[in-house]
Amino acid sequence: MAFLELQNVSVSFSGFLAVDQVSLTVDKGETRVIIGPNGAGKTTIIDMITGKTAPTSGKVLLGGADISGRNPHEIAGKYKVGRKFQGPNLFDYLTVYENIEVALAGHSSILKTFLYRKNRAISDEIKTILDQINLYGKRDVVSTSLSHGERQWLEMGMVIAQKPQLITLDEPTAGMTADETYKTGEMIKTMMKDKTVIVVEHDIDFVEQIAETVSVLHQGKVLAEGSFAEVKRNPKVVQVYLKDDDEAVA
Repeated sequence: MAFLELQNVSVSFSGFLAVDQVSLTVDKGETRVIIGPNGAGKTTIIDMITGKTAPTSGKVLLGGADISGRNPHEIAGKYKVGRKFQGPNLFDYLTVYENIEVALAGHSSILKTFLYRKNRAISDEIKTILDQINLYGKRDVVSTSLSHGERQWLEMGMVIAQKPQLITLDEPTAGMTADETYKTGEMIKTMMKDKTVIVVEHDIDFVEQIAETVSVLHQGKVLAEGSFAEVKRNPKVVQVYLKDDDEAVA
């Protein structure tokens, strides 16, 4: 049985079908990348999985449980789904270390947050996360002083600190340099290797770097699905998406 399953989900906003009868299955531990033109419904898919948007019809199943339309806090807490948005959401006037510490302390419940006491095991866990996101050397720096790429990495670390079983990343490399983008891909492959990961992305080189399976959306529907090599050769994908990207670069 698939770990994450979207069963004929649709989302309508004032009569406009943003997502139109999409079905997806994602295995446990898989890294799935969703690509497609702007307005294809990619972020709406993430919104449904994380509870920000309820499907107009269809179901979202996680580990066999129907999470369709459930509260985002319940999905994040009870079902352990972590989300990174396009722009970094940080505690701006806390240090890098403190941002990870807050995420680690508050990942399970308000009660546990109040009962939280830092010990050696927690300190070691924070250090491990900071090492993974290449920010241990800046652990005492206030997060507003970080570069854009570093801020993105810090939020990735905060998501990991919440111990999710499913992680959604919405354009995690937006605004990054080529070097930062590559480093981000390597981080995902190492620190999230035992997680189920859903990534929405436009950078094709980055998609090739991390994807196990690629789903291509167009006008709210699944246009194609398969390995990166398979979708890259698909004439329909080239016509509606990759060709446009190539022309834009030219």
